[in-house]
Amino acid sequence: MGELTWRAYGSGDIPALTVLVNTVNAHAGERHAYTEDMIRAFATGHVRDPERNSRFVLDGDQLVGYAMVAAPPDGGHRIDLPGGVHPRRRGQGLGRRLLGWQLDRAAELHRAAAPGTPWEVHASVLLDDRSATRLFERAGLEVARYWFTMECATVDPPTVLPVPPGLTVTGYDPARERDLHAAHVEAFADHWGYQARAFPEWAALTVRSGSFRPELSFLAHDGDELAGYLLSYAAPDDDVYEVGHVGVRRPWRKRGLASALLSRALSAGRKAGYVTAHLGVDAANPTGAVGVYERVGFRPVTRAVTYLLRLSA
Repeated sequence: MGELTWRAYGSGDIPALTVLVNTVNAHAGERHAYTEDMIRAFATGHVRDPERNSRFVLDGDQLVGYAMVAAPPDGGHRIDLPGGVHPRRRGQGLGRRLLGWQLDRAAELHRAAAPGTPWEVHASVLLDDRSATRLFERAGLEVARYWFTMECATVDPPTVLPVPPGLTVTGYDPARERDLHAAHVEAFADHWGYQARAFPEWAALTVRSGSFRPELSFLAHDGDELAGYLLSYAAPDDDVYEVGHVGVRRPWRKRGLASALLSRALSAGRKAGYVTAHLGVDAANPTGAVGVYERVGFRPVTRAVTYLLRLSA
């Protein structure tokens, strides 16, 4: 492997990184790609020290492997390890070397930031990416959670469902973005692995990102309070969009609000010319999200798995 170049990520790598991420995912059966805006938001928002927290492998000018270490936000407990090797370069030890570097770097970050606090390392991959799942298992990581990507056609969406009594639904309002952030933190607090992020970091990844689609996003109100929300994002295919975040605060759950928001998003997507909506969901979501999505027409199309390694105090 002497002909390969190893170096850190740079901001000019976004196009090549987007191609590699989508190539790796498509090889494992993923139906939906990431946009450059999505990759940029992750790389700039999660990888805080690219020089020390990333490794890229190039064969000439072609990016053939990458690994990043995404440290937790202040007060967090989870380090994410995104990475991948081009399908044509597998079986040469690149994945093993990249993962080994990630695990060593994760341990360094934990020792430096919170040696007395238990942290977790999470590595997620499509379930059908067998070489990646074998790599994680051989490195001692354990299966922790399963996830679905779900799709719904917008050509013939269900009738727009009624909003629960006492609530109103409006389009996205940027004047409420800080209230939305607070509602999001509350709504996701009991989701597995969730880490709250400060408003500037959260906004850069969501409502101020280049892929955010306000015309396909909605807010639910109970008087002046936000009861729930739905945020949508662009996808590389012109006829597909992503329902990226659906949240209902605890006092307003189990009343049909999420279904009402989803039905409006599907209707708005059809009017805007989209054919398909997709979303990702925790298969064991404690709020019953999978059933909610199925009731409005979403169906699972791919599965992913998160592997975990505990970093003890």
